[in-house]
Amino acid sequence: MTREKAPLIFLLLTAFLILTVIVAKQVTRPIDLIATQLIQSVASTGLDYGMSLFTLLGSIEFSCFALLVVCWYLYRKHQRPEIFIYLFFFMAFSGVEYVWKYIVAYTGPGPEFNRNIFHLGLMVRTPYSFPSGHAFRSIFLLGIWYQHITQKHIQAKNGVLIQKVIILFLMIAIGVSRVYLGDHWASDVIGGFLLAGIGLLLASEPPQHELRPA
Repeated sequence: MTREKAPLIFLLLTAFLILTVIVAKQVTRPIDLIATQLIQSVASTGLDYGMSLFTLLGSIEFSCFALLVVCWYLYRKHQRPEIFIYLFFFMAFSGVEYVWKYIVAYTGPGPEFNRNIFHLGLMVRTPYSFPSGHAFRSIFLLGIWYQHITQKHIQAKNGVLIQKVIILFLMIAIGVSRVYLGDHWASDVIGGFLLAGIGLLLASEPPQHELRPA
């Protein structure tokens, strides 16, 4: 862990632990309910399909397959075996997400909020909903993409700004889709985002500083 990343990791970890405590104490329940009702107030059949497609990006099957492909591609292109450290932290923090759903007693939205069109793939049943695994997996993958295009040898290439806009759009769309579909509360999604941020910072390489002659 580099000194540059340590303060941000500490900040995200502190935020995640504080959110865990207030979620466990049910403090966020009224806010989550209002947020879900507000987002679902614009519900339509078209949005149901659109949001369901977005949320598939965070499914266990897609995210695991995509991560393997991305790591293999980056390894073959840049010959850096350390890229596979992303796999380690992805699995480690997936374990944290799974355990948290057993120890943080916060039930997810009821069936009256369910608008999910697709119920495909591997469904892992847990008693509670915090944090969102879909949000964690999606942001982890998008974070790898963001970290890759912001590296120094990539920045000069065209299309970086467009890619950043796409990444931001997908992050927002996936987060909103989890609430819209009634699969998670907003606090669950935020928890998943924070968990992914911590994992990405731990997995990412230290910034490469240009060496200048004295």
